[in-house]
Amino acid sequence: MTRTIPSLLCRFILILSIIFPSFYAGCIDFNDVGDFFDPVLRRAEPYINEIVYDDASLRNYALSIIQESNSTDKEQIVNMVYRYIVENFQYISDPENEELIRSPMQTINIKGGDCEDLSILLISLLENLGIKTFLVLTDEHAYALAYDINIGNLWKYVEQSLLEQVEKDSGEDIWQQYQQTFVLKKQQIWYYGGEGNSINESDSFDYINFTYSVDPQRPIDFYVVPKKQDFYNYSDDLPFNYYENHYGTKTKSILGTCGYMYSFGGIMLSNSNWLDTKVTVNLSFYSHPSFYKLFENNTIRSYTIKEKKCIVLEPTAGAYGYPGFDANVTGKKTAIDLDTKEYVYLE
Repeated sequence: MTRTIPSLLCRFILILSIIFPSFYAGCIDFNDVGDFFDPVLRRAEPYINEIVYDDASLRNYALSIIQESNSTDKEQIVNMVYRYIVENFQYISDPENEELIRSPMQTINIKGGDCEDLSILLISLLENLGIKTFLVLTDEHAYALAYDINIGNLWKYVEQSLLEQVEKDSGEDIWQQYQQTFVLKKQQIWYYGGEGNSINESDSFDYINFTYSVDPQRPIDFYVVPKKQDFYNYSDDLPFNYYENHYGTKTKSILGTCGYMYSFGGIMLSNSNWLDTKVTVNLSFYSHPSFYKLFENNTIRSYTIKEKKCIVLEPTAGAYGYPGFDANVTGKKTAIDLDTKEYVYLE
């Protein structure tokens, strides 16, 4: 449902100004009159007044954020600016019983603000880069929408940002590769992989997919094992564990993928021959990030306004926030077009 400025009220005020010139001195701006009598726009006015649409300093600041972009995709720009906010700015509550509304530069200077301050900054940065936005207000919250976004194109940028965040927090690479050609000596046992730590102990990953390709000159034995301790047990002729369907004895066909490993194990090669053999090994460990659970129900939140997709930009979502992050905000949501001052209620 769209609301516009109450034209009948404006006409009434115009008539009054003609009959009683002292009623309104000077030039009448009917937009301002309508805003004054519209409760939604009156509430939004203090926030809208702080949004900066065309400023050289703020534009240069925004350009510095996206300087490493490798395309002109609107979706990449939105993701880079949004991620910059959630990674570098803290949530700072207003003092009790006091409403502070900060300008973009004030928020930049203190590196933080509440939901209104961060939304004002985010909107200002995007507007200075030529990207249309909406301000969304609820009874107790504020956030933004980016207008006319291709969700399919956006996902690749969101995914890359979150993968980088996982690697940063965990101190581990999502992909770990190993490629080597070496001589496996006679009666030698070789192992490559992790210690066998449980993946479930980490909040960052769900499981590991392990792909292996081994090309020996002579037949050898191989096992994919859940722990390095299994390698030690095998070396000492003790019972050891290995993954079913991922082993072979006296074989030169060593190729496969061991999916859903819940501990960081590895591969064990054994040359039981009395001759050395040359071996080429290609291994890949892929740690499946836990954040993918967020997307199982298509939780890139968007709304359709004026026949275009608008993506939710929640600036207080934290380091794992992303364009389209659904914070499950409750209550009536009002999206205000900053150009026309029209507004819609989001369903």
